[in-house]
Amino acid sequence: MIGRPADPVLAAAHTSALAGKPAVLVTIAAAKGSTPRVPGTRMLVDADRIVGSVGGGQLEFDIIASARALITQGATASAHQHFILGPDLRQCCGGALDIVLEPLAPEASVWLGQVIAWEQAGHHWTGSLTLSEPSSTRKLHRLEEAPTDPGTARLRKSESGMILSETSGVRWPQLYLFGAGHVGRALVNLLGDLPFHVIWSDGREGIFPDGIPDNVVIDAGAAYAEMIKAAPEEAHFLVMTHSHALDFEIVQAILQRGSFASLGLIGSDTKRARFLQRLRESGVPAVDLARLQCPIGLAGIKSKIPAAIAIAVAAELLLRPAVGMQLPAARMHLSG
Repeated sequence: MIGRPADPVLAAAHTSALAGKPAVLVTIAAAKGSTPRVPGTRMLVDADRIVGSVGGGQLEFDIIASARALITQGATASAHQHFILGPDLRQCCGGALDIVLEPLAPEASVWLGQVIAWEQAGHHWTGSLTLSEPSSTRKLHRLEEAPTDPGTARLRKSESGMILSETSGVRWPQLYLFGAGHVGRALVNLLGDLPFHVIWSDGREGIFPDGIPDNVVIDAGAAYAEMIKAAPEEAHFLVMTHSHALDFEIVQAILQRGSFASLGLIGSDTKRARFLQRLRESGVPAVDLARLQCPIGLAGIKSKIPAAIAIAVAAELLLRPAVGMQLPAARMHLSG
């Protein structure tokens, strides 16, 4: 079974720390009123790149400048900044934010590696950092159960100073995408910025493009049956291969395993009718057949352009309650 994904910002931070490349981990530690992002949102800043976003606009511009100033100074201790979006930044959100800037030395790779290992194994955790201390002094604890406030952060006072406390985030759903044709490629481009861990399967040689998003894992083998059996019970499946015969085999295998969050098949009403007839004949119960969605995507989007189909499918996935409750800080978002 392919492991669960780690937070993409923490993964990038781990890579930077291992390489000894100076970087600053930015975390929203507190928020009041109307703000572009919520406590727990992270961003990584180094000299020439940004991973994630804490809200965009003038707020993010100033935070990036502060982070790079810490890099230039060779700072090792974590720092704290408070922003009032209206008076300080001339943004009309009206709220206030507390930001923690955490310079990452190579030693920070230890706690980052531990967190990533826990998240990939499906474990939850809590962590804390005393402000003005180096990142490597973070304290971590593995949790046996999911936290009541996943993916959040807060600031609290103690005798030793202000402390940043965090919890592990909401687990991203796993989406198994079969087919790397035009629609599959367009959909992966969108999913790269959305809260999914994507396993992308196609057995054709040389079919996958360069530049795969960080949350996408390629499976170029043809052993789809084993992959389906090993998928978690809450997995989502989308089937859009180059062959109707292969589509049928994959759909049949998914329905026969019984447990899944959703199953979508690209195609028309006619294709659905033909598949359902064959699946009935193969002994698939009617209650399971009713869970097969074909056509896929929001009904109001009629365009057959691959990008439009991908948008319709991604939007429909986001409407599912377990998916839409939290989006990752993946790209720059404007605020104000």
